[in-house]
Amino acid sequence: MKKLLFIAVATGTILSVASCSKFSDDNQSDVVKTELEDGDFLKEEEIASNPCSFDYTSLLAPCAVVTESSSTFPKTVTIDYGTGCQDANGRTKKGKIIINVSGDMRTQGNTRTVTFENFYINDVKIEGSRNAENTGPNSSGNIVVKITGNITATSSEHSRSINFTRYREWISGISTCEIADDEFHITGSGTATGRRGIDIPINITEKIVLKPGTCKYPLSGKIDIGSSTRGVIINFGDGTCDNIAEATTKRRNKTVQIDLDTRRIIQ
Repeated sequence: MKKLLFIAVATGTILSVASCSKFSDDNQSDVVKTELEDGDFLKEEEIASNPCSFDYTSLLAPCAVVTESSSTFPKTVTIDYGTGCQDANGRTKKGKIIINVSGDMRTQGNTRTVTFENFYINDVKIEGSRNAENTGPNSSGNIVVKITGNITATSSEHSRSINFTRYREWISGISTCEIADDEFHITGSGTATGRRGIDIPINITEKIVLKPGTCKYPLSGKIDIGSSTRGVIINFGDGTCDNIAEATTKRRNKTVQIDLDTRRIIQ
């Protein structure tokens, strides 16, 4: 395992972001937010299951206190942000993230479970769980980690939730502790429920390509949200490393650009 800091963007976690006011349907807007917010506690998740020698705590927000139940696997890692502080992306975290890890996630059968205790990002409370299992090599000989989740985000205004199953195929770099040679492909689907209580399907229609050693953003891939005639398609690009994703509404064929750092519509 290595410095997997951004390997699961768009795998399903939901946190608070600026309102996507240019989308006319609030429910669609909620689901778009859902698909752009996954990286906000992936650093913590990967730190807990990493056997390589590296001081990952330096990558967390400055108030984070990391404790381990054991120096070897299996173990429970608790990351406690206390009353809160701001991380490198400008988001305030408080409360606890608790990660139970059975073993090195490069080994088939090992699992990792993430839960939360009074955990907030900005003013949004995160509840639920996220589970990962190494299911072994696929027909191409690449390790696949199956990720399932059931997450709810609650603000003072409303709640959003998502259930998902994603598959993270480890294309290259599994045998080293260096990040430079890593490549991952993400596939899968899920269902999100926005503020109106309507279930909306989510499908990755073109695999999301991640190379965290060279780019912290998805290089390419598409996510289809909604029905065949109503919803949004998120496009992460053609392989160029940049912080821009495009979101196109199906009904009106309107395309806007979204800043993946701030999660705000910029065009």
